[in-house]
Amino acid sequence: MLPPLVWGGVPNQRMPAAANNPNTWSHDIGLSSLQHVSLVHCSLHTQLAASHFRSTGEPFLWQNYHTSPKRNYLSDPENKGSRQAGINFDTLGCWNSRLELPLLYEESVERGKVIPKIPVSEIGSATLLGRRKLNEDRYVIEELSPNLLYLGMFDGHSGTEAVDFVSQRMKKAITFWLTQTDNLEHVIEQSFIDINNLLARHLNFAGSQNFICGTTATVCLLKNSVELVIGHVGDSCAILCRQGKAERLTLDHDPEVDEEASRIKKYGGFISMNSLGRSNVNGRLAMTRSIGDFELKKYGVTAQPDLYSIEIRHSKDAFLVLASDGLTFVLADQEIIDAVSKCDIPKEAAHLLTDQAMQFGSEDNTTALIIPFGAWGKYQAADTSNQNSFGRQLLGVRYC
Repeated sequence: MLPPLVWGGVPNQRMPAAANNPNTWSHDIGLSSLQHVSLVHCSLHTQLAASHFRSTGEPFLWQNYHTSPKRNYLSDPENKGSRQAGINFDTLGCWNSRLELPLLYEESVERGKVIPKIPVSEIGSATLLGRRKLNEDRYVIEELSPNLLYLGMFDGHSGTEAVDFVSQRMKKAITFWLTQTDNLEHVIEQSFIDINNLLARHLNFAGSQNFICGTTATVCLLKNSVELVIGHVGDSCAILCRQGKAERLTLDHDPEVDEEASRIKKYGGFISMNSLGRSNVNGRLAMTRSIGDFELKKYGVTAQPDLYSIEIRHSKDAFLVLASDGLTFVLADQEIIDAVSKCDIPKEAAHLLTDQAMQFGSEDNTTALIIPFGAWGKYQAADTSNQNSFGRQLLGVRYC
């Protein structure tokens, strides 16, 4: 039997909602041992949470936030900024998020810490035509299985034939290779090669003369909300917010990269500058890897993707951004992270980024995907001012 409720030293004082909510269990205690842990060694709110779960068996949900009955703010010892109204992270073993994310129970038990499920409905997306006649950006958000999320960012060029074909058929290629191997890196690599070959066959059989069309591809597979595998060709990108700082997860395949330029020259190609001072392959293509662009394949422009594997740490990682080059051409990585951090929900953040890119002079199509993780909102009050800025400020408050 639990002891009488005592909060703030006052018997029978009404406790905050989070105190009797199983969603705020300490992530420092292994969930696999909760059935055997002594209540004496748990904090009071953890005792109540354990009792509630044993009696009801209800699934977990993270609550938006809670406030103290005695003050309208709670200190946040891990936050990179000042106190935040109504937000409390990792205080007395609690860990809250601004979003209601369901819990992956089996994965949480296995890892001994809270692992949220990322619903497709919580992912933010936005795309703008910009100052172009045609929007050649495409994105895909699909749940391939209950514990596997597929995300794709594709930026086409020289028409939409390649980008439409690839964005519509990449899922089928991935689904096939998932039946052949459990290695997600191998799945993505083979899918890129297959889809490039299928595109060549499609353009040939369809009688198309547009063999100069092509597309970038940044494809992510997120397994059990923890294992993130990325395949990448071109200059669209993936940026992770970890502890409030930008971490670029992909490398642009730019002709100015020594390794990429060496391969182009090895196969008889050349690098030249256009009128804007940007390097191009054979005077035409602004990237050294892509799907399509078949007339340049013999010069070393390959569809072989770079592959990256990252473990998501939900106590530190707030979100992942997938962006086309129309956005990253005018916004630095940290500016993107700071803008998204100021927003309350991912959908608003995605629209903010595309609008901000237009304000800062982007002439290309701009597209953004925002995938929230466990620490969403944790760095909202972080100090993001640039001491060397001459007046360029992000207008996050206006949109969020």
